[in-house]
Amino acid sequence: MNIRTNIGPAMGGLSEHGTFRNSMYQQQEQEKKEKQKTPVRPAVVKDHVSAHLMINEDLRLKSTGLQNEISHLEEEMSIVQTAASALENVEVKLIEIMELLVIVSKETEFNSVLREADQQELVKLIKRINTVADETSYGHQSLLDGSYGVRGVATGEFLDFVMMNSNSKTSPLSGYEVLVTEAATRSELKGFRPFTQDIVDQKEQLIFEEGGTSNCFITQKGESVSATFRRLADWISQLKIPLEIVRNVDDILHFRHLQYGSAYIFEASSFTPGLLSLESQKVTLASPGLDLKGTINGMPCLGHGQYLSVPAETEDISGLTVRYYGSEAPADKVAGTVSVIQNGFQFRVGIPEPHIELLSLASIHTSHLGVDTENVSGFNSLQEIDIQTEQRIKDSMRVLEKSLKEISEVRARVKVFCDTTFNDSMKNLRNEYDKLVITDQNIENSEEAHVFAEQTGNIIAKNLVRSTEAQAHQNQETVLSLLK
Repeated sequence: MNIRTNIGPAMGGLSEHGTFRNSMYQQQEQEKKEKQKTPVRPAVVKDHVSAHLMINEDLRLKSTGLQNEISHLEEEMSIVQTAASALENVEVKLIEIMELLVIVSKETEFNSVLREADQQELVKLIKRINTVADETSYGHQSLLDGSYGVRGVATGEFLDFVMMNSNSKTSPLSGYEVLVTEAATRSELKGFRPFTQDIVDQKEQLIFEEGGTSNCFITQKGESVSATFRRLADWISQLKIPLEIVRNVDDILHFRHLQYGSAYIFEASSFTPGLLSLESQKVTLASPGLDLKGTINGMPCLGHGQYLSVPAETEDISGLTVRYYGSEAPADKVAGTVSVIQNGFQFRVGIPEPHIELLSLASIHTSHLGVDTENVSGFNSLQEIDIQTEQRIKDSMRVLEKSLKEISEVRARVKVFCDTTFNDSMKNLRNEYDKLVITDQNIENSEEAHVFAEQTGNIIAKNLVRSTEAQAHQNQETVLSLLK
């Protein structure tokens, strides 16, 4: 019997006896392996593992960084959205005030009870706006009280900081020098004939025209001159005429407008020639007031009343406004300095090129809205408006219109941040994050594929040897089993 039948090339050099002994040895070894089987772990090449680990660690760091940026951006979006909601609420309240003023201005008959109720409603709406300004916050950050806006301080006698544009920059430590070349004055009219008891007893008529409204005052026979002056002052105050009486020892009638600047003027006439007007009952125009003149940081400014403003087109300090309330210009023209601090929110946005976007949120308290609005009644802000007279209603509407414009401008800036700046940045950040996640998954899959490829190669190599040996040993095992 030839037991070398079907022996492959690996066994070609063995004798029959050697082949038999080799088959016995191979069988014993195979039995041992079957009894002591252990799980085979995938063989991984160390160089590949190190490379994959380094790549994965870099991706994880980038992924963590993007997650932090996304979380930070979401928090910043929450801040701006909170401010946007509050500004929308304030705008609604301002519209309600406007509706109230329109209704009052259309009333044909004066009803004191109804007017008082309307005034109380106006005060209530103003207080609600102030509540929003004081209480709007994100965490411990107050958003609309001016903490995150442009703030300024003036140093110098008679000098005050008023306002500045929201995109303005912080001034140098030394501030900006303010020079005043001409102080503001008020429109005034002075007679040249004394106001005597005889004129009072003749029931003198004084007519005042201001802001399109004409009012007539008549003296009372037997009333003293001093008492007539006091009653005239009370009459002017009661009618809310923006004039004041300048008393003098000669008892000459002298009136002056309450507001400074060339925008405010009035007219008056008297029945007695020379008492106020040159001719009897002919209206005489008061001398006009003067606007403040000067410079800020060497830049010629626009004067309006006691206010001095840098032109809007000026870079860095556009809209900077100060008030000088001195009666005369300083001897050396130096009124003082004004310093500005830009404390707006600085948001880091932009992918792949990050940059800083500034969002300045000024105070929306009514004492800071409608500031520096030209009006006859002398309202300095929205907080001071009322509806006591027709003129004051008109002036209240002027102040309110400016306040609405200011709030609308802030809302527009906030909307751009919410709808464009933040949304674009968030979209780009999420796209970058998704790309990293996909890359990480692909690398992990590639690593696993490489490991299994190595394992499969090893298995194939082993199986090839086993297949060859099995082919060579097939008949020998059969013979051995028969022999046993």
